[in-house]
Amino acid sequence: MIRSMTGYGQAENGPERLVRLKVEARSVNHRYLDLAIRMPREIQALEDKVRKAIQSVINRGRVDVFITWREGTDENVSVVLNRKLVQAYYDALVEVSQICSLNQNPDLHLISRFPDVLSVEKQQLDLDEAWRELEQPLQQALDSMVQQRAEEGLRLKEDFLMRLEKLECFADKVVEHSPIVVIEYRKKLEERLRSYLEAEIDQSRLLTEAAIFADRSSIDEELTRLKSHLAAFRQCLEEPAPVGRKLDFLSQELFREINTMGSKANNYEITRLVIEMKAELEKIREQVQNIE
Repeated sequence: MIRSMTGYGQAENGPERLVRLKVEARSVNHRYLDLAIRMPREIQALEDKVRKAIQSVINRGRVDVFITWREGTDENVSVVLNRKLVQAYYDALVEVSQICSLNQNPDLHLISRFPDVLSVEKQQLDLDEAWRELEQPLQQALDSMVQQRAEEGLRLKEDFLMRLEKLECFADKVVEHSPIVVIEYRKKLEERLRSYLEAEIDQSRLLTEAAIFADRSSIDEELTRLKSHLAAFRQCLEEPAPVGRKLDFLSQELFREINTMGSKANNYEITRLVIEMKAELEKIREQVQNIE
């Protein structure tokens, strides 16, 4: 089954979790596997596990994964009081009051606003627990993205098969017109010779010239290779492994054979058919660029 390189997936862990995690994964076509992972600094150490999870299901494409989180509770947050600093501030304010002959105690609100008196600290994050929370939504988002890629791949497969059938029809018509090319050439050559020569035409010489032309303009080998490549293309569409690069190579080979046929066959109808084949093949080559 072929897969597109375009897809999107999203998942979150349950609302009852202490840490709410959201994972978004999107992919587009790319020559190789190119990963871009954006995640909170607190769980940055899990990037390697996230990367391996992606590589286990994706072989090719530009993949962007966005991981966001927020804590559903403040249980792991604590306020820390710097007692020594508070005492130092207090003593300093008392001394200021005495110097200024003020009969008042230092204000609690004032002291609490001094730098570093109060600080908020979070408990050390357990990375193993964080990975257990992250693993499921990450896998769900990737599965959803892969599913979209597979569905798009099925649509592309139907389009490929339709265009391959058209190419085969055009190739069959080329086969029908191919013998006419030599006959027409011999007829035109004989007419030209008669118009220029008054003597009897040497039929053996005429046959020799026609045979040389037939050998030079023969497209039998190109037609044989063309049909072989079309069969190989169809076979690739049924393979379970990623076949994007194979299809790209086969598209190039198909173009080479069709182009050679157009340059060798000296016939208007064959030239017209070659143009039609190139138009269909160009559409195939565009779509192949999005196959994993």
